Amino acid sequence: MKNSTLATKLMLAAVFLAVLVYFGVNVAAYFSDPYTTTVAFSYTGENAVTVSGYVVREEEALTGGGELVYSSRAEGERVSRGGEVALVYPTAQALADANALRELTDQLDQLRYARSLSAGSQASARLDEEIAKSLVDFRGEMAAGGDGGDGGQHLRTAVLRRGYAISGSEGLDASIAALQERVAALSGPAEADVTRITAPRAGLFSGLVDGYEGVLRLEDLEEMTPSDYRAIAPSVDPTAVGKMIYGDEWAFVTLMQSEQVKRLQPGDIVTLRFQKGLDRDMTMKVASISGEEGGRRVVVFSSERYLQLATLLRHQNAQVIFTSYEGVRVPRSAVRVDAQPITDEEGLPVKDSQGNPKTTPVTCVYCLWGDTAMQKPVTVLWQEEDYILVAPDEEALGAYAQEKTRESRRLRAGDQVITAAAELYDGKVVQ
Repeated sequence: MKNSTLATKLMLAAVFLAVLVYFGVNVAAYFSDPYTTTVAFSYTGENAVTVSGYVVREEEALTGGGELVYSSRAEGERVSRGGEVALVYPTAQALADANALRELTDQLDQLRYARSLSAGSQASARLDEEIAKSLVDFRGEMAAGGDGGDGGQHLRTAVLRRGYAISGSEGLDASIAALQERVAALSGPAEADVTRITAPRAGLFSGLVDGYEGVLRLEDLEEMTPSDYRAIAPSVDPTAVGKMIYGDEWAFVTLMQSEQVKRLQPGDIVTLRFQKGLDRDMTMKVASISGEEGGRRVVVFSSERYLQLATLLRHQNAQVIFTSYEGVRVPRSAVRVDAQPITDEEGLPVKDSQGNPKTTPVTCVYCLWGDTAMQKPVTVLWQEEDYILVAPDEEALGAYAQEKTRESRRLRAGDQVITAAAELYDGKVVQ
């Protein structure tokens, strides 16, 4: 028994020592290995500044008085001259009656449409498929940022058809007749003493009136000074019920530091990225730059595209993107200036009079190539505090005669870049 206990203790001690040796070796290898790597990846770097300013359009506030207003046009909808854009009701009851009438009329249209499609016999399974498809379309329309108007209409109609496919057309006709009576009863009171607001000119309708309509005008921007910009203030008209936007041109006016404006000239094309309200970068022209006041200048950017998407924009923060670079992002510590061997047309090293290989300085990174370090020449595109954006140096790559060699030394996204090493040279075994 004692011999068995002693043997067990010795075996446990041996296992413990083996575990200690294993971890000790790995820890020592970890701290003694001077090479660390990271994965290079594609990246777009931008030279930009963030500014604050105002969106300016040619627009006109529509006045009608009162708070009991129904807008008959969607935001950004194009309206012809004399087209109705809003209705003003004298009393809250008149507005409620009008809303009820619109809802009943919508239901009546759905029933009539359902009756026109229920003349032919359709299997319930097919109607169920139609409801499922309408539901998917409705969900997709809402997910895309729409109001669900068309998808909701189709879904409601499909459900009605499914219901009346069971009850028969007699129930459908009875429902239509009942709705017609209710519509006729409400038509008179709902339309009494209604003030109709129409568009004085053809343009885009917007329901948002913020008081800048008569303050910010396109024709005034070219002469605007920094003092004028700082004095901008809205003048709200309480009787406004909406506004019309005319033409295709719109602008973004901002106050920028003179040091930043040095990079811009009237007529330049730059990219603006608005922080809210627009889901795309806007290419705009530098329309004008004012004189300097207190180290700042008024800069006006203009565009004739996507006005319908900018009807709700006014005070905005935006990035002015001067330049952008697409390349491979690597850590700053990975970029080195090293010597590249000079080779002849056959790819053999060129030697000096003393028989030493000739070299030339080259900006490069070292990447893992199997178990060795391979030098890959690069050109620096853009630098930030913690990374550098680079691209393959085509001139340096041209020094390699064989195409296969050139391609193997071309830096690509996904390469394992060596970021730290005690000593590096081309071909050094590192693993």
